[in-house]
Amino acid sequence: MREKGVIARVEGREGVIHLSREGGCAGCGLNRQCHATGPGTRELRIQLPDNSYRQGDTVEIETSPASVLTASFMIFIFPLITSFAAYFLFLRITGQTHWGVIGFLACLIISVLLVGGMDRLLKRTTFFKPRIVGKTGTATD
Repeated sequence: MREKGVIARVEGREGVIHLSREGGCAGCGLNRQCHATGPGTRELRIQLPDNSYRQGDTVEIETSPASVLTASFMIFIFPLITSFAAYFLFLRITGQTHWGVIGFLACLIISVLLVGGMDRLLKRTTFFKPRIVGKTGTATD
């Protein structure tokens, strides 16, 4: 997924980039549904590739498709699969539907907590981090 943003500040080797509301909407299948509410911009801190980037430059940001798919699986599919597995396991062990539902909800809560823990561990890796592809405009344009 690619988005365009403007470098708001340069802090050492990192740039603070403001991404507009429509940053990656043209190529996304959600059709702007993710921005139904909330502020029009968001802020992202990214490692700058070199020293040629300045405040006010317009840049293109890319998040690799593999990391987007992996994150989507971890956030949406993993909790559902484990919760349904817990439902059927509890149902089979107890033979009562309400225990299956309780197992489903308990596992859903646990898997959401696990995803939060995995997020804390994996945020240090570069696999999920977006990167700057290049400049699309300079501060003097």
